[in-house]
Amino acid sequence: MKWSAVTAGVIGLAGSALAQVDSSPFIDADTGITFQSYTSTDGITYRLALPAEATGDAGYDVILQVVAPVELGWAGWAWGGAMTYNPLTLVWHDGDSVQFSSRQATGYYLPGAYEDAKYTVLKGTGVNETHFKFTALCTGCASWTDFDGNPYILNGAADTNFAYAFSATAVEEPANSETGFSIHDNVGRWIHDLGGARSDKFKEWVTTNTVA
Repeated sequence: MKWSAVTAGVIGLAGSALAQVDSSPFIDADTGITFQSYTSTDGITYRLALPAEATGDAGYDVILQVVAPVELGWAGWAWGGAMTYNPLTLVWHDGDSVQFSSRQATGYYLPGAYEDAKYTVLKGTGVNETHFKFTALCTGCASWTDFDGNPYILNGAADTNFAYAFSATAVEEPANSETGFSIHDNVGRWIHDLGGARSDKFKEWVTTNTVA
């Protein structure tokens, strides 16, 4: 199935006014990290933890976590709340292994590789009978260059729009981070409390959950 502006455009709603936040605090038992967590009506959970000093003045790292049902082909996180010109995180599983891919789209077609976001996989990543979970430190998920070529930084002290997409169809090459994949089955948005995601334990969480 081809990507199209009609189907993919549903995700491009970043400019609309913010409403009540959809995320809430959650302590992950596998890592001890306190996230701001959102679960979509499709049963996919998106979690985020930020450094205490995160604002919109300078770039910063984030800890992200995605938890999705094993029957899904892939789940995606759009950091700018739109499909194009912002980092995209794609996650899926290949048997007992969790895979991820850093992408960015410059149009409404298959997103290409995005090298400006770097991921360090952390503890709390794995697959069980019902779900797969991806936990990682990301440098470059909270800042990027927008459509006009200007630097953009998520304001870590404010609420923000994120977007998700997913497909029940498996990616074409599950072991390959640059694999092709089908168009999404559904998309949606939520409002995340970034201020509530900040913590002075951020560096400790990274240290204690770094895989040796």
